[in-house]
Amino acid sequence: MGELNTGLLKRLCEVDGVSGREDGVISLLKEEIGGLADETRVDAVKNFTAVRKGGEGIRKVMLAAHMDEIGFLVFNIDDAGFISLAPIGGWAAENIIGHSVRIHTRQGAVIPGVVQRRAAWLPEHVNRQTRLDEIYIDTGMQSEDARAKISRGDWVSMATPFAEMGDCFLAKAFDDRVGVFVMAEAFRRYRNPAIDVYAVGTSQEEVGLRGATVAAMDVKPDLAIALDVTGAGDIPDHPPRLKICPLGGGAAVKFMDGSVISSPELVEFLRGMAEKRGIDHQMEILLAGGTDTSVIQRWGAGPHAACISIPTRYGHGPGAVIHRHDVETAIELLTAFLEEAHLFSAPGLP
Repeated sequence: MGELNTGLLKRLCEVDGVSGREDGVISLLKEEIGGLADETRVDAVKNFTAVRKGGEGIRKVMLAAHMDEIGFLVFNIDDAGFISLAPIGGWAAENIIGHSVRIHTRQGAVIPGVVQRRAAWLPEHVNRQTRLDEIYIDTGMQSEDARAKISRGDWVSMATPFAEMGDCFLAKAFDDRVGVFVMAEAFRRYRNPAIDVYAVGTSQEEVGLRGATVAAMDVKPDLAIALDVTGAGDIPDHPPRLKICPLGGGAAVKFMDGSVISSPELVEFLRGMAEKRGIDHQMEILLAGGTDTSVIQRWGAGPHAACISIPTRYGHGPGAVIHRHDVETAIELLTAFLEEAHLFSAPGLP
């Protein structure tokens, strides 16, 4: 497959783009794959679509990877200058205490800060889980300065840098910039004029799969593959019976999650292709959570839809961990699918 383009993965993970503010990711995708497409477009909800046409009246294949990351909006600034927050996406408050953030102001400034929790001086505060309404950002500024530079609705992203750790990577936004990366690399590599391919960087997935809903109505695909992360279940003291997809075991092909049952025929097609080509892979069952797969599957009469996932530790936190081999095999499997998608046969397909 060649050397993994870790430079692009790093850039994708370090660019900031919480739900509704995906502009920086869009710019990167335009730069990386715009020149490979016959057409690119950005819609009103900030889905980015790159289209490579094969011919008239042939099968349409949609790829979807969400560009947004979880984050916060500035809610209020108190009289001491501390900032309370409105969450964007699913957070566990205790995961982010002590971590650095970037506040993006409406004037275009980026202001550093650190997340902390309010003083826990009563036993009932100490001995329970921290609530999101108890955390705040400290910018080091007094109230007058903070209010002059920061306003309600300014958006906040984590500031964790990308790093390589042995055979693994650490970053703030693998959910779902690694999916965006896999999609971009497969779009770059595949060669198959027998299909039309719509590579969509979707928006606002973390707040209700909103962008993919709009994109599916626009594309009207016959086949769809979402790219996203999944749980690993391979950390200390995790019950073995609840293992999901351990890091390093290869790309994950999703049977189901809390939002979708993937097309059984398409799952079997992906699984058989991986077996035929000797691509390391795992079969994923995620008992909760959801992906763009579910809303794409519900468009119109329903395309055959499935998901290729990258196993991830510490998701929905400031620093997640993934394995190099799982990224490589996800690219390999998605590229192989695009090379053979015209051969897939199942009820309801043209």
